[in-house]
Amino acid sequence: MDERFYISKISGETATFDAGEANHISKVRRKSVGDEIKGFNGDGYDYTLKIEAISKSGITAQILSKQKNQAMDEPNITVYLAMLKNDALTTAIDYLAELNVRNVKLFKADFSIANVDEKKLEKLNAISVQASKQCERADIMKVSVIKKTDIKKDCAKITTFFAYENATEPPTSFSGDFAIIIGAEGGFSTDEVQYFSGFAKQVSLGKTIMRAPVACVSAVSSLKILNQ
Repeated sequence: MDERFYISKISGETATFDAGEANHISKVRRKSVGDEIKGFNGDGYDYTLKIEAISKSGITAQILSKQKNQAMDEPNITVYLAMLKNDALTTAIDYLAELNVRNVKLFKADFSIANVDEKKLEKLNAISVQASKQCERADIMKVSVIKKTDIKKDCAKITTFFAYENATEPPTSFSGDFAIIIGAEGGFSTDEVQYFSGFAKQVSLGKTIMRAPVACVSAVSSLKILNQ
C-alpha cells in the first residue's frame, strides 16, 4: 500500500502540500524532487503526483493522473453522536472515519459530561484527516456540532436509526443513505428516548451494554451490511 498525503490546494495541474505535510514527505518519508507520490484533497479522487519543488513552506507537485476513489460508491452515512469524554471521543472519531462515515454531528446529551469547543473540534477534524490517509478513503469525514433539538429536521430526508439499549428488535434490511443516533456513556434520558423515538427507528445492538466507541463500530458496521 502506497502512503497517501493530504493536498492542501489544487490549482490547475499543480498540487500544493503545506509545511507540515511537506516535512513529513521530505524528512520522514525521504521523498525528493522527481519522485512520484499519492495524494488526496477530500474531493473523492486519488491523485498520482510528481514532486516539482520542495521548500520549508511546502511542496509543489505536478498532477499526473486522478481516479475516483472506490469508497465513494458506498452510501452517505451520518452519525449523531453524544459528546463524550476526550479519549472516548477521539477513539470514536478515528473509528468512524475508517468506517467511511461522511459526517459526525456531535450533540450535548442530557448525560454528556464533556463539551466540545472550537479548539477541540479542530483537533477532531485533524484526526479525521489522518484516519482518511491511512484507510485510503479520498474524502474527509466532517466533524461538527449540532443542537439536539435540530437533529429531527437535519435527518428528515434519510433513514434514521436510534441505538437504544432497551430496544428489542435488531435492524433489518434497508437501502440508501442513513443516519444513526448514539448516546453518551450514561445512555439516554427518558426525555431523549421519547424525542428520538418520534422520528428514528429504535434498534438493538445486542444484549450487552457497549461503551460509546464500540457502539459506534457495531452500529455502523451492522447497518452497512444490511444496506442494499
